[in-house]
Amino acid sequence: MAVKTCLMVGGGGMAGGWINRMAQKFGDRIKIIGLVDVNRDVLDRQAQTLGLSEDQLFTSHEDAVSAVNADFCGVATPPPFHAPATVAALEAGMPVISEKPIADTLDAAKDMVRAAQKTGLPCAIIQNYRYARNKQELVRIRNEGRLGRLQHIVGRYACDYREFESWGKAWRHTMEFGLLFEGSVHHFDMLRFLSGGDPDTLMGFGWNPEWSSFDHHSSGMYLVNMDNGTHAFYEGNSSAAGITNCWHREHYRAEFEEGTVEISEGATVTIHRVGQESEVYEAPEIEWEGHDHLFDEFLNWLDGGPPSETRIEKNIISYAMVIAAMETTLDGQPKKIADYVLDLDL
Repeated sequence: MAVKTCLMVGGGGMAGGWINRMAQKFGDRIKIIGLVDVNRDVLDRQAQTLGLSEDQLFTSHEDAVSAVNADFCGVATPPPFHAPATVAALEAGMPVISEKPIADTLDAAKDMVRAAQKTGLPCAIIQNYRYARNKQELVRIRNEGRLGRLQHIVGRYACDYREFESWGKAWRHTMEFGLLFEGSVHHFDMLRFLSGGDPDTLMGFGWNPEWSSFDHHSSGMYLVNMDNGTHAFYEGNSSAAGITNCWHREHYRAEFEEGTVEISEGATVTIHRVGQESEVYEAPEIEWEGHDHLFDEFLNWLDGGPPSETRIEKNIISYAMVIAAMETTLDGQPKKIADYVLDLDL
């Protein structure tokens, strides 16, 4: 496979992790030929690492997409800047892989979907938590029918972010619905993945305890029924003070016809059956995990392979769940997920 050239939008923070990953694990498949960041110090530092010249550095994506002809564009900026960069890159003829969430608003996310469909170019969204050994094993158990039919899934996310800025950045503590947009977007997508269904109706509540470090809701509980007859319940808590299930340690419990599967951190899978000792084992190895899987899958797509499982036309459903959770929190009414994407041809 030929090396793919990349225009990278974003150079620090999460984008810095992308750049390191591309260099260390995909150096034989990806070459960054242009870099965009509003911070000049970040540009200069990454330019030294990547061996980029001054004419390959940009402080605006508009200048970059008009000057750089890359095989694809990577977007890893704060969410408000995803849509402008993605749409510009697609319209310039470049496929895109972007960080989640898709965008900061539903309208912006829809603009990205329409741009991908209009240009016919690949556009994938990062949903790295799907690609962990224990999650993949739970899906195999479901698909192979090892425990019969799936009834429902319970997901729990709980982090101790009671101290201001403990969630990495101050803006996560001051933004509206930070739990949903920065946290639950991952977990709603996981409930889709683990259940094998897409959401029909979502309802629930959000709140902010008095001891929270957040300006807005730090906690919520949401119930979802899926189009394949399964159900899901989600607990999100960014003010946890006791039992925590923080990043990469979220707890999922799947209730099947003939037993229960529990997964949390690491690769451990636990199966419970009434009247029997619990079965505990390590899930099988997988070739690529997390971001690595998504980069590999996207590169294969560019080479004519199957589309990414988290392509934007599919991932918009996970984002619609976030919007539905926000609105049901505000008005207390159940939300039909299909209503949020009626104007899209999915």
